[in-house]
Amino acid sequence: MQDEQVVEFLKQHPDFLQKHPDVLDHLVLHHDTGDGAVSLMERQIKVLRERQAANREKLAEWVRVGRENDAIAERMHHFTLSLMQAHNEADLVTRVHASLRTDFDIVSVRLLLDPEVRPGIEALLPAARTRCGHFALEQRRVVFGDEAESIASMALVPIGPAASLGAMALGSIDAERFTPAMSTDFLARMGELLGAALLRCRMQAA
Repeated sequence: MQDEQVVEFLKQHPDFLQKHPDVLDHLVLHHDTGDGAVSLMERQIKVLRERQAANREKLAEWVRVGRENDAIAERMHHFTLSLMQAHNEADLVTRVHASLRTDFDIVSVRLLLDPEVRPGIEALLPAARTRCGHFALEQRRVVFGDEAESIASMALVPIGPAASLGAMALGSIDAERFTPAMSTDFLARMGELLGAALLRCRMQAA
């Protein structure tokens, strides 16, 4: 579009910028000070535009994080319903594996519920808190056995108070799937839910 066409359009639509104020964000208007310097008004406008752009980026990031949290919350809802529907401990274990595989795309899962493996769990979870990261090969072997060499990152989630009922181990071939810096809130909640469901199944079986 030629300059003359733009000028003619604005003449025919004098209220265009009032109807579309966002267009002003992209216009560059120089204020001649007579000595080649940038006017204070022009500098202020530039700063405001930079702040506006930064706020838009921040808002977009908040929206992205919010959507990710909504998606995780929905998966957690499915996980919780699945645990509530378990008829016994064996069924519970099956449902946990299925939910983690389907809803969270985690294939390598170990539920360490046998009291005989508890000493090994306590060594890996000294504070009985959810732990994520890159464990040594021997530590991975305690949990995943022969599959340990293919596990690049791992999460250990205590089940029951102070891991009294055992632990849940999640493994991935992706080294960035479980990192020490990641939030463990959702994983810890999964451990709490699993612990409650496990106790319910054992009480029903008693």
